[in-house]
Amino acid sequence: MPIAVAAGVGMSIISSEHFFSTFLSSPWTTAKFVETEEDKAQIRRLYMMACAASLITAGILSAILKQAWPLLAAAILCIMYIIIYERSLKGVI
Repeated sequence: MPIAVAAGVGMSIISSEHFFSTFLSSPWTTAKFVETEEDKAQIRRLYMMACAASLITAGILSAILKQAWPLLAAAILCIMYIIIYERSLKGVI
């Protein structure tokens, strides 16, 4: 794997993590303080916004590098975060 692709994957993962940290509290905080269905809906809207920002950024990196790896890495990370936050909304983290 060329260094540019590795750097693109790394940047994609770091930016995805950054977007989730920016938009959301920790999964533990979510599990402890989310009480109503409106609270849960707000968490879901926020993680979808983080996913959108992550995938757009990764898509740009993929287009620049002409490789799908940054987009694939961001998609996997987004799925992982969605699973974690859905578990936290159920109080199971």
